Formats: sequence, C-alpha cells, structure tokens
Amino acid sequence: MTENDSVPAGRLARLIPADPLRRRLLAIRFAGATGRGVFLSGSVVYFTLHVGLSAGQVGLGLSASGFAGLVSSVLFGMIADRVHKRTLLCALVGLVAVGFGLYSLVSTATEFYVLVVLIAFLDYGTGPTESAIVATLVPDGERVRLNAMMRSVFNIGFSAGIGVAAVAALSERLLVLIPIGSAVLLGAAAVLVTRLPAGAPTGTARRPRLFGAVRDLRYLSVVGLSAVLASHISLLMVVLPLWTLTETGVRPFLVPLLLVINTVFVIFFQVRASRGAETVAGAAATGRRAGLWIAAGCAAVSVTAVWHDAVLAAAAVVATVLALSVAEVMQASSAWGLAFGLAPKHAAGEYLGAFDLHVAGQNVAGPVLLSGLVIAQGFWGWMAVAGLMVAAALLIGPAARRSAEAMAAKSAEAGAEAPAAAEETV
Repeated sequence: MTENDSVPAGRLARLIPADPLRRRLLAIRFAGATGRGVFLSGSVVYFTLHVGLSAGQVGLGLSASGFAGLVSSVLFGMIADRVHKRTLLCALVGLVAVGFGLYSLVSTATEFYVLVVLIAFLDYGTGPTESAIVATLVPDGERVRLNAMMRSVFNIGFSAGIGVAAVAALSERLLVLIPIGSAVLLGAAAVLVTRLPAGAPTGTARRPRLFGAVRDLRYLSVVGLSAVLASHISLLMVVLPLWTLTETGVRPFLVPLLLVINTVFVIFFQVRASRGAETVAGAAATGRRAGLWIAAGCAAVSVTAVWHDAVLAAAAVVATVLALSVAEVMQASSAWGLAFGLAPKHAAGEYLGAFDLHVAGQNVAGPVLLSGLVIAQGFWGWMAVAGLMVAAALLIGPAARRSAEAMAAKSAEAGAEAPAAAEETV
C-alpha cells in the first residue's frame, strides 16, 4: 500500500486522472450525479409539498418509471452501435435535463406519471450509451478501473446533490430549486459531452443482429446471476431499513446513518475493489466473493430475529451494512468486467445495454420479493436469501466461462467467413 492509499485525501486525489478524456468522462459523471442526487433525494418532498400529490401517487410514478429501463437500455444500446455515440449521449442527457426542468410545470398526477416514465426511458438509455463510448475510446484493460473511478465520483456528486436538496427543503418557496437545479446540472453534463470524441458507429464488416443480446441465452444467464448478486441494492436500501425499524429495538436515527456509512465506503474503496476484475475470469471470481459477502451480511442480521437485544441488534445491523458495502464494490466491479469482456465488438452497445438489465430487473423485483420474504419469515427468510446468494456465487463462474467460450467460437466463425466472402468478390 502506498502512502497515498493510506490517506483519504490521497485516495480522492487519485480520482483525477492526467488524461483529458478520462477527466471529461469523470466531469460528466459528477455533473450528472449531482443533478440526479438533487432530484432523487428531494423528489418526494417536492411533489408532495409543492405539487400536492399524495405519497402513494409519487411512489406509483417512481415505481412505474423503473419498468422503462427494461426496454430502453437494450434499445439505446442497439442505437449506439449504429450512430455517433457522442451525439446520442448528448441528445439523451440534454432531453433528460429538459425533462427535469418540466417537472417545475407539473400540476396533476397524470402529468407527473407521463413525464416521470418518459424521463426514465431516456435516462436509462444514457448508461449503455456512455458504456459504449468507454468501450470505443478506452483500451480493454483500463475500462473496469475507469468505471470504478466514475462510480466513486458518482457517489461524491450524488452526496453533493443531497446537500442541495436539503437546503431547498428548508423553505417551500425554495422547493422549485429541486427540479430547476437538476435541470441545470444535467444541462452542464450535456455540454461537457460535446467535448468528447465522436465515438463513430461500429466499423466492422459483421453487422449486429437486431436483439442479438437478448437471444443469447448463455449471455442472459450471466446477466440473470448478476441480477441476483446485485440484490445488495434492495437489501441495503429497502429490506434492511424496514427490518431495522419494524423488527429490532434499534433507534430510528441509525437508519439514515447506514447509507452514510455505505456511501463513504464506496467512495474510498470502489477503485481498489476493481483490481483483478479486468478479465472475464477475474470478474467472475470477484462476483463470487461478492455473493459470499452478501450471504455473510444476511447471516449477521438474522441473529436479530432470535436475540432481541438493542445493542446486539445495532452491532449486527452495522456489520451487515459493512458486509453489503464490501459486496457492492465487488459486484459492481464484477459487472463491469463481465459486461465489457463478454460484449462482442460488433454489437458492444447492445450487449452492454442488455447487461444493464441486471440492475433494472433487480430494481423492479428485488424490493418486493426480498422484503416480503424477510419480513414474513424472519430468521429463515434471511437464511433463504443467504442461500440464494451462495448459489449465485457458485454459478457465476461457470456461466461466464460458457458465455466467453460461445463468444470466442462465434468470433472464430466470423473470422473464417470474412476471407471467404472477400475471395468471392475478387
């Protein structure tokens, strides 16, 4: 460990690379994350107090928006393979910025529903488009580390956005700063996108097959297992807070602190956790360790269903947060390594978009299924989740290996067909 690694300020300084391209990508991520942090942390307050919607209406709209990602991530990934990626990303981020600004004009639930789903549809498209740009402009061995840096920067920006939303929530007259501030920050991100290289369409002789990624069952098996391992999101954001508030004697003030612990952990350790995940085999091994850490966290908190002691419960909950935080940085690194490593060059955007389904799917199904299981079954519910994570951890390696072998075989076939086609044209 170097001297800089032992000092928090040194670790933060290492998030600023010397390369201009990487600095621009990080600046785009920071501006976008801050804007999203402002909106996501302040949206409930804004729509209930300023617009006058009920909590149920806001919750329904935000839940419905999650389904948009199941379609748009693959769709925009395919588009990214066929157009200039910078143009597409700029258009998407710019339209999302306009959408955030339009929130300030919303006055009815219907307007809110239409706008929140439309914005989510566009916003989910920014992920695979940005990943396609990284796949085009950044060498293979550097992509996972760059994504880790971008994720640390995202957490810093998102935290800053939460601070802006908190200031806006001090007065009802200031609440309009939540959508307007988000729009301005996303607009700044769109301007920064224009300074990236164009990211030309995939220049291979082999034309991408429409919806080829979602027809690739071996690839989808990796995506599905990654979705299971990404359940740390629901466990940390929904299930653990609900369990802590309803089933333990822990004081409520501890619940918000759990997310603070997690955010700080990700900021300082995400880049380190990316080491070794640059290859498919390394990424699968990192994913396996992530699953085992999730299982350990579930086992730790399960004791609170048996021993009803407030001090023990608080210690178990904090231990679970730390275990889930370790799992989070590992699983994120695993997902990047697998997504980039298993995406064929001729259809990188579509495959990267399809891999994003592991988060979108988890966001839709995870909170309902996992919270229902744990709250209803208590100790055995937590142990069932732990068992599921162990199973996914053991299966991710073989699934990734089969997908990599299939991709290599298809690439070899395409390479053999290309010279034959060239000879026929002579």
